[in-house]
Amino acid sequence: MYSIGIAAALLGVCVKTLRRWDKSKKITCFRTMGGHRRFSIKEINRILTNKRKEKLQSQEERTNTCAIYARVSSHKQSKRGDLARQIELLKEFANQNNLKVSTIYKDVGSGLNMNRKGMWRLIEDSKKNRFSTVLINFKDRLTRFGYKYLEKYLSEFKVKIICVNRLDDKTPESELVEDLVAIVHSFSGKLYRMRRIEKEKSSKSVDS
Repeated sequence: MYSIGIAAALLGVCVKTLRRWDKSKKITCFRTMGGHRRFSIKEINRILTNKRKEKLQSQEERTNTCAIYARVSSHKQSKRGDLARQIELLKEFANQNNLKVSTIYKDVGSGLNMNRKGMWRLIEDSKKNRFSTVLINFKDRLTRFGYKYLEKYLSEFKVKIICVNRLDDKTPESELVEDLVAIVHSFSGKLYRMRRIEKEKSSKSVDS
């Protein structure tokens, strides 16, 4: 028979937790004449066996769980149904391969934009072991550049990326052109605003 301190150490929990388990009847203990708790090796082994089973079950569930990531470059594409079609194709792939979809992440924006909310949520959830696989249609759906770095980073958390490579309405080339046009448009807007500010400053200087 083991004291509560030794039993807690063997089970990898604190004494307070063991007292709570006793009160909730999760574990059975015996009392000494002085009222002190004592735990049998049989009862400790039973709890340890249950913990191992729960851990294995959790690992199995995670192995069969995947996340979906889909992206289109513009709201026009999203309204046209391109984003929904990507997701449906990936759901179909998951179903065919006995994968349970836990979460769907999606973005509307350029693949060159590294501040996409959906992508960063996926990365953060990867750290929390919520899934073992990420399904994407094309590599550039996840990112235009640095795919290998992102793939390596996710692998550190035992998460792999599966590129389904299904064809959609937009070719990678036309998507890249749209991304480049969006970048040029963004820089043009910034230059215009900078020139307008400089012009306003010059006008104020002349007036003063």
